[in-house]
Amino acid sequence: MSRSEVKEFLGLMLLFMLVLYGMNFLTMAVFTKESFRYLHIRIGILGFVNFFQFYIYYRWGAQLLLVQKSWKKFLQLVIPVMLAFNLLKYLLAFFVFKKEMLYQGYRFDTISKVRIQLYNSFPSFFMDNTWTALVILIAALSLQLFIRWLREDQRRAQLEQRRQQAESGFLKMQLNSHFLINSLNSIYSLALAGSPEVVTANKTLTHLLGYMVEQPNGIDYRCSIYEEMDYLCDFIKLQRLRTGMPEGIQVHFDRQMPDKHIAPMLLVPFVENAFKHGITNQAANPVTISISGDNQQMNFTVFNIKSRYNKDKTGGIGLENVRRRLELIYPGQHQLDIIEQTNSYQISLNIQW
Repeated sequence: MSRSEVKEFLGLMLLFMLVLYGMNFLTMAVFTKESFRYLHIRIGILGFVNFFQFYIYYRWGAQLLLVQKSWKKFLQLVIPVMLAFNLLKYLLAFFVFKKEMLYQGYRFDTISKVRIQLYNSFPSFFMDNTWTALVILIAALSLQLFIRWLREDQRRAQLEQRRQQAESGFLKMQLNSHFLINSLNSIYSLALAGSPEVVTANKTLTHLLGYMVEQPNGIDYRCSIYEEMDYLCDFIKLQRLRTGMPEGIQVHFDRQMPDKHIAPMLLVPFVENAFKHGITNQAANPVTISISGDNQQMNFTVFNIKSRYNKDKTGGIGLENVRRRLELIYPGQHQLDIIEQTNSYQISLNIQW
């Protein structure tokens, strides 16, 4: 037996004996030396014998029935084991603990005027223990079914977690690739215009890409909200360099909020879509981005005036993509409200830490 099988065997044996002793100890009416001796013989010694019968059913009988689904092999194991253990328990009772296990009392013989001790016969003892063996068999199969159900449920949960992680990673990759295309287009525009800000834009993009690469794809990973704010600030800086109108983007980030943690790069799609569809070069109609929060929640809003032109022919980031990522990462912990009017667009995202 392997180490894990030995641990399982010992654990089941301990549990089996605790249940037997506990049930019988609670029903004891008299606490005497004889009653405890009777308890140890019937529950202790006989209980160990019953446990070995239980373990055979649990370890091998269940395998034949639940895995191989062979009733023939199952009965070929169960019936001989049941007969053998019934015989073992009777021999143990008859030769070692006859009074404690077979004694049924006495009757008074009116003819001889003596008391005659009565003992349980082999057929009667065998029948009683056959019913006990059936109870042990049902208990072993039930426990094996329950353990298999728990393992299958755990396996399904692990598969679902892996699926969600893979899906979240795929969604994140889509967002990152879209961001990279837009950023390169912005730098290309600066280069075409002969802007000296190309060097600064390249450095900012390098910093952004480094941050993106460093973030794990695990669905449970969280980064500092301040790291995410810095990431958004660099992203906005790159956009301001492209438009040449810093006043066209207003940022209100609460730097006094608690240092909580958030899924990385979760907010940037909304900012990027505002840059794509909104007016970003007019101080009178700025894109407004704000982050605030406390120990319980974070509030994130993005507002923009709609532009008549699509600035990005590669296409936008699908809203369903972002919503799906929110559902995967913050199920039941977020609220996304979108207010779209003729000339404006606003998103409000609330996340409970």
